[in-house]
Amino acid sequence: MGKLKEKLQKFMDNPDVAFKEQVGYVSGVFGNCMGQDSVGTYTDQFMYDYMGLRSSHVVAMKSTTTAANILIAPIVGALLDGNRSGKGNARSFMMASAIPFTLASVLLFVVPSGSLEFNVIWSFVLYLTFNIADTFYDVALSTLSVRMTPNAKSRKNFYTVAQVASTLGSMFPGWLVPIIIEAMDGDYNTEKWAFFTVALLFGILGLFTMLVPCMTLKERNLVLPPKEGKKIKIDYKLILLNRPLLLLCLCNCIESVRKVCYNALPFFYKQTLNKYSMKAYVEMASSALSYGGLFSVPFLGKRFSSRDIVVAGYMHTAVCYILLALCGYKNLWIVGILIALGGLPNAGMSAAKRVLLADSTDYMEWKSYQKYGVAQRNEGMVFAFSTMMSRIADLWKELLVNGGLALIGYQSAQMVDGQMVEAVQTPETLHGIFLLVAVPGIVGNLLPGIIMMFDNFTGKRKEKIMAELEVIRAEAKARLEAEATV
Repeated sequence: MGKLKEKLQKFMDNPDVAFKEQVGYVSGVFGNCMGQDSVGTYTDQFMYDYMGLRSSHVVAMKSTTTAANILIAPIVGALLDGNRSGKGNARSFMMASAIPFTLASVLLFVVPSGSLEFNVIWSFVLYLTFNIADTFYDVALSTLSVRMTPNAKSRKNFYTVAQVASTLGSMFPGWLVPIIIEAMDGDYNTEKWAFFTVALLFGILGLFTMLVPCMTLKERNLVLPPKEGKKIKIDYKLILLNRPLLLLCLCNCIESVRKVCYNALPFFYKQTLNKYSMKAYVEMASSALSYGGLFSVPFLGKRFSSRDIVVAGYMHTAVCYILLALCGYKNLWIVGILIALGGLPNAGMSAAKRVLLADSTDYMEWKSYQKYGVAQRNEGMVFAFSTMMSRIADLWKELLVNGGLALIGYQSAQMVDGQMVEAVQTPETLHGIFLLVAVPGIVGNLLPGIIMMFDNFTGKRKEKIMAELEVIRAEAKARLEAEATV
């Protein structure tokens, strides 16, 4: 308890960031993650089981949405980098996107009619709106976060506390939805409206928390060396030179296979195990373990790099799912324990990844100076590129999820006399759902863990680069001060 109190005190006394700004950032992360988890975890199941959509509808909808986000993300990043004044546009982007984000996250859990065609259009428009709004909010908030933490050494504590809020935001939908749905005693129509009620609750809370950082955060920018008349347009070239960023994005793309497992879990608990509330209890245990792993990050960070923490987390989870595949799903206790243990490193890994992504902006600044003689850091483009790659990974995940469900013969709800009727799954399909959990859980952890081993912006090399970067920044600041006195 004393250690936790000490860490919270360090969070409050962070010399780089005012306390209200830290709280504001944490609040925005909480609301954003709550909406993302509600939509990301349950829309597939809701669209299949209550809206009556087919796999072809879902894949077409999410492919189009991903294409739109690929175009929008770099535009948002360029706009953020192009306006570095104290009155930058990041907060305006967040304010404007929070409301459509919330409305879409709620209305996606409404069955608007008995017409399949109208339901498809309804879902498409709202899902597109949600993802575009999420891109604007996420890129703007992430860009501000790295500008709030110019001191790389303070990022572990800053992002660890932020990850607490992220995990909390993700936990609430995962806990409440299964318990409430199972309490409906199998009443199909009541279950449908229960999804909407819970989404509305999360939407109201999420909107409030997402607006807090718009009123508390301030724009910050590091002093960069003057360009001395050089009109360099190397934003995209620098992205390609940013090895830590590219490896992290590749890792996240491959990790989308692991997320197939998480998307299949609601189907697994509800259909295969016929114990939907078990999802909530397992996630409670997993979250408790995950917090243990999260709070160990600042301590582990003294001996291990963020990259090492990520690699170890992937390998740990891979072992848990290998054991799950071997043991099967006859014993609910073994299933619950292995899945819960598999989630132990998740929050810590997410915090470490946030640090790695923020650190990659420092690498970009150093690399641009080495390559072009001009230190340039484009935080907006870094986070926009990361977001763009995440959207591509999400599409790949959706293709795998929906392709997997089609492959195992999963049946959607059927329209009968203007009413949706719940479908009954075959024993082969129920076993196939288990395979959609176990196999991606193994592959989606082993491969990213191996990829991250090639990140060499760590250890002594990182220390050397950061020392060089401090000299570059000091020289730039001295030149600017000299010019100001002329």
